[in-house]
Amino acid sequence: MTLKFIKTSITGLIIATSCLVNVVHAGLITMGDPLSGGVVDGWQSIMVINENDSYTNTSGNAELVTLSEFNFTVGINRGQVTPFVVRINNAVANDFTIMAIGNTRYSGTDYFNTGNFSFDFSASSSEFYLAAGETITSGFLDADVNGNSAGSVIPFAGGDLLFLTGSPSNSGSANLVNGVGASPTFGTSTFANGLARNYSYNIAASTATVLEPSTLAIFSLGIIGIASRRFQKKF
Repeated sequence: MTLKFIKTSITGLIIATSCLVNVVHAGLITMGDPLSGGVVDGWQSIMVINENDSYTNTSGNAELVTLSEFNFTVGINRGQVTPFVVRINNAVANDFTIMAIGNTRYSGTDYFNTGNFSFDFSASSSEFYLAAGETITSGFLDADVNGNSAGSVIPFAGGDLLFLTGSPSNSGSANLVNGVGASPTFGTSTFANGLARNYSYNIAASTATVLEPSTLAIFSLGIIGIASRRFQKKF
């Protein structure tokens, strides 16, 4: 009976300790700009990557990033918009890696007029791990994942430095067909690199530090040791 009690206690303590993995140094972040008015681009399809409103993991450990909301302003009620998040490998060289791709939102299906809208980033879970020191930022494609578009949707005003690529027509649009873990496909032209614009959109997420296995083991042993001492005193 005593041995069974000890085993049950240890198992419970280990499970409880493992639950602490994703609640240490948890926080909320928003990547992108406040929702506001402005004018939309004349290009048929553009890809915007906001290099200004980025997030860097400074926790010293890996972090689990969970994407929640895609918020944007519809400047012209047409076309479609696809949100995504990239890791910035080298901003000067425009070297990015796609970390997550959200659901495409369509005019006439998801939004029916101009104004501010908020949707889930994705219908399924959108999570990824970010190593210590790595930087991510948000972006959107004024098109579906394949680059098909009926025209730009989200308005802009002056402001952030960003990377913008695309084409005046669908034939040379940017796209995300390479998928997560690869680089985005740029359009036939880079309209501006470091262009100062605020696009009216943002992506909300939560972050949680993931402790190293060795740290968890030490923490677990410490709790088990305390529990054992109290058990011995009691019996």
